[in-house]
Amino acid sequence: MRAVIMCMALWLLALPAMAQPVNSAGQAGKWNEAVREVTVLRDASRADADQTKRTVREEREALSAELARLRAEHAERERACDALVAEFDALVKREDAMRRALEDRRQEMQLIEGTVRGAARQMRERALNSPVTAERPERLPTLDSLLETGRFPGLAGIRSLADMFLDEMKAAGEVTKRQGAWIAEDGSERTGTVVRLGALGAAYLGEDGAGFLRPAADGALEAVPGDLDGAVRAMRRFAEGERPDAPLDFSGGEVFRRFETGNGILAMLGSGGFLVWPILLVGVLGLGLACERFWTLWRIRVCRECRMNKAFVWAGRGDIEKCASCLGTKGSTPTCRVLSHVILHSGGTLVSMEKGLQEAILQELPKLERFLPTMSILAAVAPLLGLLGTVTGMIDTFQVITVFGAGDARMMSGGISEALITTQLGLAVAVPLTLVHHFLERKVDRIVADMEEKGTTLVARLVSAGGGR
Repeated sequence: MRAVIMCMALWLLALPAMAQPVNSAGQAGKWNEAVREVTVLRDASRADADQTKRTVREEREALSAELARLRAEHAERERACDALVAEFDALVKREDAMRRALEDRRQEMQLIEGTVRGAARQMRERALNSPVTAERPERLPTLDSLLETGRFPGLAGIRSLADMFLDEMKAAGEVTKRQGAWIAEDGSERTGTVVRLGALGAAYLGEDGAGFLRPAADGALEAVPGDLDGAVRAMRRFAEGERPDAPLDFSGGEVFRRFETGNGILAMLGSGGFLVWPILLVGVLGLGLACERFWTLWRIRVCRECRMNKAFVWAGRGDIEKCASCLGTKGSTPTCRVLSHVILHSGGTLVSMEKGLQEAILQELPKLERFLPTMSILAAVAPLLGLLGTVTGMIDTFQVITVFGAGDARMMSGGISEALITTQLGLAVAVPLTLVHHFLERKVDRIVADMEEKGTTLVARLVSAGGGR
């Protein structure tokens, strides 16, 4: 703007020089007019410049204020950002803490869930063996819902489980008599008087007689089969009020099961666990080997083709051919075969005949001692298998004690029965095998001694007759 104003002023000053021919008065007026115009323009320019300066100053002040405001806003936003970052970090830390707390809480809930399910499983096992369940059939569906793995047992379920335990404890001290139904031995449903003795047992009195009851698989009561006349009469007199005591089954039905299945060998073996069968296999194998050895060694007693005494006589006379003919060509005993082998070396020296005797005995020994080492091993393995069954049964017993405690002897009886039966069976197999092995070993020793005696006698006769040098 200032440069434009200066250009206009120079142009106005140059106008008089370009108008030289005008007169001086007119020129003075024009000059004054021009000066005034220039002055006006100068003043206007100055005013405009001042206005521009003020405008620039105001704009600068406005921009400075805006800049200050923006800087203040930026600083404010920086502080807000820092605050948000700090809040975010705090939230992250809080989230981690809450995650850890949630994980701890989840583990606690899993522990509670496992405890509740374990208690429900224990209660279900007890409910299936308790006559109280027949009076409260809603127990089993409730326990089945608690045992479902897809849902957490809520507070209502835990409360119902606790009520079941308390109810079972209360019912364990009651003796009740009521009208109810049961399943007879033929599968039909009967009704009559049902007497419950706590949580241990129950009995019925009906039109067709009396008897004991036990819980079935669905919680209902079923009649117990078997010969229990004495106990049934005592229970009947108790139910009719003729006697104050009654027979009870403290084994939780195990006594009834024994009456039902009997005390046979198969039932005993079945309760001994899986190690019973290897022990039986060892026993059967040992029995077969013993029979084979008895049959083989028993036939060695007499060789009817041999005339051994005459053979010794002919040997003493030096007649080898007649001596050999007395022993026969197919000796069925090891002694005959050994003597025949000595005669084959009769033309040699004394040492060669003795070597021939030892060689013949060594050839017969493996046939005589066949299977005897195997029988010895089987006799040693049988008690070890029984001991393994004992250890397995005791481990099962301790696991039951760990889970259910030592208060229920019936639940521990399975492991103890397995431990004792396997030990008994292992010893029952090992002792006869050991005795038979000793008997057969002594039998082989006697046969070997007979071979050595007869062979030495024959060698001596041959040497005395001059058959050896």
